[in-house]
Amino acid sequence: MIRYLLFIILFVLFLIEGTVFQIFAPDQYGVSYLFIPRWVFLVIIFTGIYRGRGAGTLYAVIFGVLYDVIYSSVLGIYTFSMGLIAYLFSISIPFFQRNLTVAILTSLAAITLLDYFIYGMMLIIGLASISHEEFLTGRFIPSFLMNALVIIILAYPLRKLFYFIKRRSEENDKL
Repeated sequence: MIRYLLFIILFVLFLIEGTVFQIFAPDQYGVSYLFIPRWVFLVIIFTGIYRGRGAGTLYAVIFGVLYDVIYSSVLGIYTFSMGLIAYLFSISIPFFQRNLTVAILTSLAAITLLDYFIYGMMLIIGLASISHEEFLTGRFIPSFLMNALVIIILAYPLRKLFYFIKRRSEENDKL
């Protein structure tokens, strides 16, 4: 069960993200800001930091495919970008694992890169019709602040979860 715990958590977060996006949809409240939750990707970056580059990249590709199929009109954009960014930001060294602030800042940098990469690719292929200023003020900053708040709240419990998974995996390996 422990082996599948992380996948189950990521899948539940994936489902919750879609629900939260619908609840915070700007057109329902007459607000021009768009809040895009990236909670699955935040947990994937933490997975890369605490479980290693291979685990982070694998989960990024799996959930990138789900994002492509459900949320994107361009297949492969989330798979490629999430996989690449998770690979680059999966810095699994003890300093990053012990220092929660650095892990939070790393995940926020990864979110920034993901959002700008997706926006840039959509702009290049002609599917984005908003200016950079509109993207920055109407989508990126509100989404970044919401995701920052979520990762600040979840960082400590996530770290504890990864230590628990590691401890249980080591105990199972000894048996």
